[in-house]
Amino acid sequence: MKNRSLRSHFLMLYVLLAVLSGIVVPILCVNLSSEAFRNYQIQRRQADFENLGDSLEALYKEEGGQWKRRRVMDILHPAPQWFGMTITLLDAEGREVFTLRPIQMMRHRTRNSEEVNNAATEHITIKLDNNIGRLEIERRLPTGRYENSFLSYLVRYTLAGALIMILAACGLGYIVSGKLSRPVIRAIERTKNIAKGNYDVKTEAETVGIRELDALTRGVEDLGRSLALQEKLRQRLMTDVAHELKTPLTVTRTQIEAVADGILEPTPERIALCLDGLQRLGDLIGNVEALSRLEGDNIAIHTEITDMKDFLVPIIEGFRPVFDKSGINLTSKLEDLSCEIDPDKFRHVIENLLSNALRYTDRGGNVSVRLYAKNNNALIEVRDTGIGISPEDLPNIFERFWRADESRTRVTGGSGVGLAIVKATVEGHGGKIRADSKKGEGSCFTITLKRIEI
Repeated sequence: MKNRSLRSHFLMLYVLLAVLSGIVVPILCVNLSSEAFRNYQIQRRQADFENLGDSLEALYKEEGGQWKRRRVMDILHPAPQWFGMTITLLDAEGREVFTLRPIQMMRHRTRNSEEVNNAATEHITIKLDNNIGRLEIERRLPTGRYENSFLSYLVRYTLAGALIMILAACGLGYIVSGKLSRPVIRAIERTKNIAKGNYDVKTEAETVGIRELDALTRGVEDLGRSLALQEKLRQRLMTDVAHELKTPLTVTRTQIEAVADGILEPTPERIALCLDGLQRLGDLIGNVEALSRLEGDNIAIHTEITDMKDFLVPIIEGFRPVFDKSGINLTSKLEDLSCEIDPDKFRHVIENLLSNALRYTDRGGNVSVRLYAKNNNALIEVRDTGIGISPEDLPNIFERFWRADESRTRVTGGSGVGLAIVKATVEGHGGKIRADSKKGEGSCFTITLKRIEI
């Protein structure tokens, strides 16, 4: 089967519907109009007959209860509405009073003789009130040129309207099909560029005002932006991992080679420096392995209902000496709430957030931990008055190996996977974590967990 474009399909559908409408509608219109026209003729004739009967009844009363042929003739004078009819007036005993025959009308309508000869007939009996008589009417139903002319005009104008409708439908179909197909074509081209690795979006996607197509266009553009970000993170990941591995390896190798060449003595200090480098390598590899497990399907979280206040107090008190030594004020405000968590894994989340707050808060600053209830959730806030995070870096801080400030992270240390591990752990508990920050004013990390009522 030959493949056709979306525009061709829509255009063919519009044309098909227009053609079918152009055939069906005229047929229905002609048939219904013809039937309505015939009904109109019948009802009009019936009204004429009833009026004739009323006139004859009034005449009978005026003449004192008898029929005057002359007066009847005046009423049944040759008139257009009686053309093609034989009208006979009979008295109460059934005797003929007067008969108006078609031959009497022929003198006045000789042009219609063909119609009269070709017409069908219908017999009608109209009884006059009070049994004063009756009318016997032999009615001719003309099928001549007037009726045919009317129907001919009706058919022509209906077909002309159908043709205009078909042309309008074709034009409208061309416009609408183009409007519908353009965003799909753009989406196809965009996905082809994405498949080739061209993720950048140069211009904003054009909208057409159709919700589903606009959503499709935005979805493809968002996909391109997301893949562009992931590609950037992947490249940065490779650079950062290489750097993190290279630095301790270089230091350790240099020290060992110097000792092996007899340039340096294998003193305990130099051996400790080598061990420190190896320890950094081991920590980095361990963090990456932990993150891979947390982000994979093999994460094993053993939860239990935990009093969060009792859980947080030892961790906070364990950090207090370090904060005091750094000249940073550590405070807490904790409510009595319970959640279902894995205490061992969740301890690393809180420790990581407190370590970051300590690392990026200057002496004299403040760090606070707050536990409170909101709706059916328990919220944990770790807020600091540190250096903060810039708006362009804030959306990426939970990405693995993301560094908002290369020079600062080199000085303060860290492998760049801590917050990624935090996010994976929190989401593994069915919770959410959010970061709010302003450059130079501090940051606030908020963890949302489902609250357990005890």
